[in-house]
Amino acid sequence: MTQDLPFTGVVVVDLSQGIAGPLATMMLAQYGATVIKVEPPGGDWLRASAQVPGGNTGVTVSGNMGKRSICVDLKSERGAEILRRLIAGASVFVESYRPGVIGRLGFSYEAVTALNPEIVYASVSGFGQSGPHAQRPAMDPVLQAYAGLMAEHGTFLDGPHRLITIPVDLTAALFTFSALSVALYGKRSHGKGAYLDLNLLQAAAWLDLHALHERLLHDGRLAPQPTIYGNYRTADGEIFVAALNETEWARVRAALGDDERLVADRFRPYGALRAPEPHTGASAELRTLVAELLLAATTAEWVERFNAHRVMCAPVNDSLTFLRDPHVEQLGLFEHLTQPGIETPVPIPGLPGPVPIPEGSPRSVSPLAGADPADRLADPGFAAEETDALRGAGIVAVPAAAAAAAAE
Repeated sequence: MTQDLPFTGVVVVDLSQGIAGPLATMMLAQYGATVIKVEPPGGDWLRASAQVPGGNTGVTVSGNMGKRSICVDLKSERGAEILRRLIAGASVFVESYRPGVIGRLGFSYEAVTALNPEIVYASVSGFGQSGPHAQRPAMDPVLQAYAGLMAEHGTFLDGPHRLITIPVDLTAALFTFSALSVALYGKRSHGKGAYLDLNLLQAAAWLDLHALHERLLHDGRLAPQPTIYGNYRTADGEIFVAALNETEWARVRAALGDDERLVADRFRPYGALRAPEPHTGASAELRTLVAELLLAATTAEWVERFNAHRVMCAPVNDSLTFLRDPHVEQLGLFEHLTQPGIETPVPIPGLPGPVPIPEGSPRSVSPLAGADPADRLADPGFAAEETDALRGAGIVAVPAAAAAAAAE
């Protein structure tokens, strides 16, 4: 229903590549927008990463579901004319080139608004459009290092660690989607477009904000962690357990069988063990004792006991174990969607709100690069003969994977 897909009628011209920009525009597509992904002749550079037969990858599936793809040589005048025609009928334009490149291609904010004054224009970059680092190449781990995330993550480990779950990219995608949504809402109210400078650095700053505030308020140090707060080995795996205060520590003790060693005077009061050094002295001794007790049973047994005593805990799962967890399955957290070029259905988590992604619907499919030239070029008024001529001249490309899929 259209009330469930509020961006129905919104047309997005999406030149973004990589992760942050494509994920943001994918979310627009899932809420009803028509997203035309304009890729280079060889396709989005990320399609070459972890390539599988057919031209799709796990990352390109999640980033392009519900879009239409066309591969255009924007360095040619005829290719640029295709893009100009698309822009004339669009509501949103998104690009993620290095600052300055889009202008050299002829599609700066000024050039695009000359074609379509009310368009919402978004630039997604690593370090922003200006400043000393604007021209630096960037990706998620670079921003993790630069903004302090690696260092903070390693504070209680054995040194700086990279989070492999690309939190900066994902947060930047959510920020971009949010900013585009707000701009479209504003456009509906006042009829004006907007220019949006979105960047991974902004996302990294928000992800590190808690640690930054802690350091500012504690003379450059992170606040001490509660003593029982972290991962512990069990008889067959690992579990995370947290006790933030005296009440929660009493629940942990009860779950551990009220071992008399846990109530020794040197461990009282529990809150005092946080300062000044949480992993030395009595604090370290208590952690060692709890670790010893947890080795006596399996992870599943401890989860059951801790849950019975309302202790915050979770098994330390890998992503496949999480996917197959009975609770996750009962919630229907993932849709398993068939994709071109991939033999098995791909699990995709649902998006917030009443917008399920039905298997086999246009919103559930991530196109191969260049899979939709005829369909997309028909919208801005290209006749079939003109489309064929553009393809013959190499201005509009259909990469081998898409051509093979179309022939099946």
